Amino acid sequence: MKKKIFSLMLASLLLMPGLQAALSTTRIIPADGSVNVDINARVILMFDKNIQIAAGGCRLNGEIMTPSVSNKMATFVLPCLDYATLYTFVAPAGAFCEKDNTDNTSSELRFSFTTKQRPQPEARVFDAIVALDGSGDYTSVQEAVNKAPENLSKPWLIFVRKGVYNGVLRIPSSKPYIHLIGEDADSTVIQEKICCDFLVDGGYTGPTDPEFVAQWKAYVDQFSTARVKNSQGQDPMAYIDAKNFYSENITYNNRWGSEDRDYPQALAIRCLKDRTAFYHCRALSYQDTWRTPDGDGSRQYIKDCYIEGNVDFIYGDGDAYFEDCHINIIKNHKPTEEAGWIVAPSQGGAPWGYVFKDCRLTSETAGDSIYLGRAWHGSPKTVFINLELDDKIVLRDKGWDSHFGNAIPVIFADWHTHYADGRMVDMSLRNNWYWYLRSEGDTVQGYAQRFLSDEEASRYTFNRIIPASDGWRPDLMAERLPAPVLQTSSTQISWEAVPFAICYEIRKDGDFACFTTETLYAVDDPHAKYQVLAVNEWGGRGQLSDVATALQRTSLGTAVPVATEYYDLTGRHISLDETAARRQIVLCKTIWSDGKTKVEKQIR
Repeated sequence: MKKKIFSLMLASLLLMPGLQAALSTTRIIPADGSVNVDINARVILMFDKNIQIAAGGCRLNGEIMTPSVSNKMATFVLPCLDYATLYTFVAPAGAFCEKDNTDNTSSELRFSFTTKQRPQPEARVFDAIVALDGSGDYTSVQEAVNKAPENLSKPWLIFVRKGVYNGVLRIPSSKPYIHLIGEDADSTVIQEKICCDFLVDGGYTGPTDPEFVAQWKAYVDQFSTARVKNSQGQDPMAYIDAKNFYSENITYNNRWGSEDRDYPQALAIRCLKDRTAFYHCRALSYQDTWRTPDGDGSRQYIKDCYIEGNVDFIYGDGDAYFEDCHINIIKNHKPTEEAGWIVAPSQGGAPWGYVFKDCRLTSETAGDSIYLGRAWHGSPKTVFINLELDDKIVLRDKGWDSHFGNAIPVIFADWHTHYADGRMVDMSLRNNWYWYLRSEGDTVQGYAQRFLSDEEASRYTFNRIIPASDGWRPDLMAERLPAPVLQTSSTQISWEAVPFAICYEIRKDGDFACFTTETLYAVDDPHAKYQVLAVNEWGGRGQLSDVATALQRTSLGTAVPVATEYYDLTGRHISLDETAARRQIVLCKTIWSDGKTKVEKQIR
């Protein structure tokens, strides 16, 4: 009887507030002390009861994390993690509570894990080399793209030698993972003269002004001589309809805009799909130079690029992150021409829109006032974080044009805009009111966010915007591997392997000589100046080594080359006399006195 009474009393006490079983975790992923955790991992907390967020405030290495909650589980989608790094997760006391009893809260939770080491990629050289002089695999960039396999799941590396390659560029949706790497951004140029009123049959859909029509007819005459070949009905100079496209060190020039500096639209670059990235590229035109990918889930990363234009010359949809870019305003010098608008975004449900981080804005002509942008379609979003202006720029006090398309922006804001000498720009008069006309004739008006607090500005980071749930890391593509340290003898140069390099580019007297997967190179001219750079697994080229010559004698051991043989790309043995007729890529096989052999591509 006493036992029964005690049990009833205990049950009653447990039902009283504050005496119920505490909310506790049943499982933590990754577990405390875990190692080799994937860099795309998520943190998952499993509780013994259904939960909801209470005070929140969970942090990973000090950065606030907000979970999604479902029943007993809280899931944290993390920012991109670094390799071989210790992370500590902290959920403070009271971060969660029981859904049906909010007085029952969680205790402090703290655990750590270490991400895995970065894997060393497989050694390989570029899949194709494009060179105008015939020394590569192809003389046309488009031909190299055409010959690339379809439906790839890893990068297809195309190296483009210095030169001006005339003709449009078309990358179809069936060819993802094309990585187009130029030798030098200033002197590796893909260009054509084409605008958006061009049709394959030479038709015209533009303005009816007689002067403009006359100009158009003169333009159409160029097509009678096949001026624009293989346009495939698309009018941008470079039309990229494939996911996972990456490019660096190439100038994309639409001569209609960059030379004529006139309407209509003349795109230098248009990408349609998710996961496209550019590093140290240049895009030149006048109106609509750069169109970002379509769709709410599309992301584009643009790092250290130069973009030039005047009218809405960065426009379109998706989330695009412009980092350390140089944006230049040009004019056509017509007396009625305004200085221009940088962006004309048209996002739908993109979570971030356009983000310009640590970019520089310059103007060709001093004194012309400009707008940061104007709304086009949908629900536009654009922020400029830490924008630097040159002394020629006159940025309108309101910052943003009130009217253009048929949209009211969600946010048009800039933060910490300043001149190169450190002077801050007065942003107190920034615009927040916008309007447009419906087809029925009535006016739609609305307001947009125009200022960012310091805390809000700090949230616009690469980690939050670009990797997303699939862990896409274009920042690693743009990574510059360190320069090799060269050693020399009378017959060779050598260097220690650079971590995460797939191959090395050899330069002779400043010009490209070959790619090799080895860490030594047999010199053929003791007086020549050699340099080496490492190539990462995405084709990104690293920092150049110091100059070395074979006359710099540093002991590298006793092995010396004893024989050299040459083969064409089919494996046929050839003599040097056969390569003298024209420059071409050959396979050079070097046999060393210690029995080792080395095979590399060379231009002869």
